[in-house]
Amino acid sequence: MAFIRHHDWCRNPDLIALRRKGYTPYSRTFDRDFRPKPMRITARSESREALSALSMVLAANCDYSPDSEYMFETMLPVEEMARRMGVLHVYESGRKAYDVLLKALRVLEQMEYVVVHRDRDSDSGQHKPMRIFLTESFFTSRGMTVENVRSWLHKYRQWAVASGVAESMREKYERHQIKMARLGISIERHHSLKNRLKKIKRWVVSPDLRAEKQRVTSDLERALDGHAGSVRPLRPRAGSGRYRQAWLRWSASAETYPAECWKLEQAVKAEHPQLHVTDPEKYHRLLLDRAGVTPE
Repeated sequence: MAFIRHHDWCRNPDLIALRRKGYTPYSRTFDRDFRPKPMRITARSESREALSALSMVLAANCDYSPDSEYMFETMLPVEEMARRMGVLHVYESGRKAYDVLLKALRVLEQMEYVVVHRDRDSDSGQHKPMRIFLTESFFTSRGMTVENVRSWLHKYRQWAVASGVAESMREKYERHQIKMARLGISIERHHSLKNRLKKIKRWVVSPDLRAEKQRVTSDLERALDGHAGSVRPLRPRAGSGRYRQAWLRWSASAETYPAECWKLEQAVKAEHPQLHVTDPEKYHRLLLDRAGVTPE
């Protein structure tokens, strides 16, 4: 995270170019009469701090798995992002505001460091950012090359597999996808957005990694074909995956928040290291017990 924490926004050419041209608030994006006003080149310290804090939150909660359909998605609601940045304001009426985050996010979006999908939140009824993806420029603007990013992702994947957290990361991604589906948030009809996200993945997933994945897949298919006649089909055990499915349903429901699920997972892993690898069903049963949830 050092390349994000110590980034000098005063010397960022994209921010300088944007300020020379002027910001365009999202509310005025489709206003043909709006003309952005040029600003002084150097942003105020408060703005630079907001950009750094938001970048740290986005990167820390990002999905870095090359196996995901779309890479670099930040799996955290904007309200929780604002809370972690320390810019969430709650009025006496209960209304929540985080203008500092929204303005900083809009700046990153105009610099093409992030891709933002906005939609109506069925829970609050507000139109706000629902899915946020980092772009290749988010990394290259900090001095990283595509080779650096690919090497770092490869090492990250090896570490995840070796330490046994790859499965929990997949579950986190599945919970996020389920929650988006529950909220009715879909990008299937947004073809330009999908093409942009696919371009990001092609940029970062190295040809060697794709070739290795294809080779392993082909080897497995040949092995299965060769043993198809001699291997007796295995009958799945009754109730297999019952606790895992119950946990996924509960964690993606409106009854909880991702931060709460994360705390429960960390607590169980601290008491029972590697249990999520050696006995996933027992691990998920303990999570449900700690959350006070009875599986159906």
